[in-house]
Amino acid sequence: MQTHRPILTILAVVSLLLLAGTANRAQAQGNGVPVYARPGAAESTLRAAAEKLRVAGKVAGESVLTNQLSRKSCELKLPALNTARLSGRELWSAARAAHLRVGWYYLCTKCDQHHLNLAAGYAITRDGVVATCYHVAAPPETMRSGFLVVADEDGQIFPVTEILAANKTLDACLLRVAAGNFKPLPLQTEVYPGDRCVCFSDPLGERGYFSDGIVSRFLSPRPARNGTNATAAARAEKEPATRLDVTTDWAPGSSGAAVLDDCGNAIGHVTAISTLSDHAARGSKAPEGPTLITLHEAVSAKDVLSLIRKG
Repeated sequence: MQTHRPILTILAVVSLLLLAGTANRAQAQGNGVPVYARPGAAESTLRAAAEKLRVAGKVAGESVLTNQLSRKSCELKLPALNTARLSGRELWSAARAAHLRVGWYYLCTKCDQHHLNLAAGYAITRDGVVATCYHVAAPPETMRSGFLVVADEDGQIFPVTEILAANKTLDACLLRVAAGNFKPLPLQTEVYPGDRCVCFSDPLGERGYFSDGIVSRFLSPRPARNGTNATAAARAEKEPATRLDVTTDWAPGSSGAAVLDDCGNAIGHVTAISTLSDHAARGSKAPEGPTLITLHEAVSAKDVLSLIRKG
C-alpha cells in the first residue's frame, strides 16, 4: 500500500495540537488549586451531612447556644503573629486554609423544611475556636429548631458545641467546634491606612472568591438602617467599636470571613457592605441615582481580642 507522507504529516501535527490543547486545559490552574462548581451540588452534600448530624443527635440545641450568646469573654491561648511578608499566592493559600463556613441548619417556621444558611468564619486556634460575626451566630427569625455548624474547605461539616463569647455591638463571636487541627490566623492590631489586605469568602454563595486591596480608613459603626434607640446608643458609647473600611471585595454571604494583612494575620472580619450614590449627595427627596462607591466594612481584630482573656 502506498503511503501519503504529506497527509500523515498533517495528521501528526493536528494530533500534537490537540494534545497540547488538552494539556493546557489540564494545567489551567496551579497544582492544588480547586476549580469551583457553581452553587448547587456541593450545598446538597453539606445539607445531607448536617441532616445526618441532626438525626444522630450529636449537636447542641438552639436554646443552649442562644443562651450562651450572653457570655462576654473566654480564656484562650492564641498563636504568635506572623512577621514575614507573603506573596499573593501564599496569602491566598493562608486565607483559604483558615476559611470556614458558619451557619445554622434549622427547621423553618414558614415552610416546614430544613435550611442550611452559611456565611463565614475563621479559625483562631488549632484546636477548634472559630471567630465570626455575632449576626452570623444569632438564630434566624424563621427558625423553629436548629443548631450551628461549621464546614471546612474540604467539605467536612462539624457541629458547634459551644458559644464561648459574643458581643452584639462589636458584631463579634467566638465558637467552639467539635474538631481539631485547624489552621489558625493570628490577630493583628497594628494596622494603618494604606496597608495591604486580602479577603477570601463566598459572596452570594459563589465559592472561593479571593480579592486584594488596602485599608482605607477606620470609623465607628454606622447606625442600623432603622435607626437607633437610646439604649443602643448608650451601649455603643460604653463599648466603643472600631470598624475598618477596606477596598477588598465581598457581598452578602461573606459575613465573618477574615481580612488578612500581607503577613497572613487577621486584621478583622467582614461585617457589612453599603453603597454611596448621588441620591444621598442631592438629598433624600432626589430620585435614586447610580452607585458612586461601595464601602466594605470589617470588624477590627482589636474588638475580637476584647472577647479574649489570654491564657
